[in-house]
Amino acid sequence: MPAGSATIPSPTAGFSGFRVSPFWGLVTVAALLALGIWAPSGLWLLAFLAVIIVVHEGGHWYFARRAGMRPTEFYWGFGPEIIGVDYGGCRYGLKTVFLGGYVKLWGMTPTSDLPEGLTEDDLYRSASHGGRLATILAGPFTNIATAIIAFTVANYMESGSLVWTSGVADTWSVIVGTSEALWTWVTSIGTYIGAVFDTSGETQVPVRFLSPVAQAELSGWAVSQGAVTILRWFAILSTAVGVVNLMPLPPLDGSHAAVTIAEKIRQVLQRNTTVTVNVARLEPLAYITLAGLTVLTIGALVLDLRLGV
Repeated sequence: MPAGSATIPSPTAGFSGFRVSPFWGLVTVAALLALGIWAPSGLWLLAFLAVIIVVHEGGHWYFARRAGMRPTEFYWGFGPEIIGVDYGGCRYGLKTVFLGGYVKLWGMTPTSDLPEGLTEDDLYRSASHGGRLATILAGPFTNIATAIIAFTVANYMESGSLVWTSGVADTWSVIVGTSEALWTWVTSIGTYIGAVFDTSGETQVPVRFLSPVAQAELSGWAVSQGAVTILRWFAILSTAVGVVNLMPLPPLDGSHAAVTIAEKIRQVLQRNTTVTVNVARLEPLAYITLAGLTVLTIGALVLDLRLGV
C-alpha cells in the first residue's frame, strides 16, 4: 500500500495540477499494442488486474479517509506518470508500469518524518488502532467481497436463482485452496525448487501455481467463453489477490495488520499508550518475502513452459 513521492497536493476543493505526459503515454500505448500483437490474452489479464487493483486500493483509500488519515496519492501502475490530477489533497493518476497500484499514506512508522503540507493528525500513526486495522484490511477484504459478488452473479446467470450463500461458498473454496497451496509450497519449497531445476521431469511437483503467462492464457480463454466464465475467473483472481495480501509477511497488508494488533496488545499489557512497534525493523523480512514471491513466480513460469498450463 505505501509508496510514492514527497510532493503533497494542497487540500483544496476542486481539481488542480492536471498533467499529461505525451511521451510516456505513447510509450505505454506502444507497449500495449506490442502486447496485443504478440500476446493478446495478456491484455485481458491486465484488464482483470486493473479492476482488482483499483478495488483493492480503493478500499485502503476509503477507510483511510474514514479513519482521519490523508492519502496523498492514488495510482494505478508504477514508474513515470502518464496522467494525473490533484483533488482534495490527493493526486489520482495512471503510471506506465501496469503491474500494481498504491495509495500513499504517510507515517507508517513511528519515527518517519512529517512531510511539509501535512499535520500529525493526517498521518497513519495518529489514527486509532481500529482505524489503522480497518484501513489495512479493507484492501484484501474488498477483493474478497468483490469475488463473492462476481460468483453470485455468475451463479444467478446459470441458475436464475440469486443466492448469496452460493457466492460465499465458491469464494471460501478458493480461499481454502489458495491457503492450502501456499502452505504446501512453504513446507516443501526444497522439492518445488528441485522440480523446477529437474529438466527430466521426474521430480513430482508438490503444488502448481499459475505464472503470469498461464494466467494470461486463461484470461483469454475465459473471455472467449462468455460472461459466466469471465465472472468466475475474475472472482478466482480477486480472491487469490486478497488471500496473498492477508499473509502476515512484510510488505504485505497482513504484516501491517499484525503489527497493529501486536502494538495494541503491548499497550494494554504494559498499560502504556505510548508503546509502539516499529515496522521498519521488519524490512529484512520484507526482502525475504519478495525473494520468495520472485522464486514462486519464476518457478511457476518454468513449470508452465515445461509442463503446460
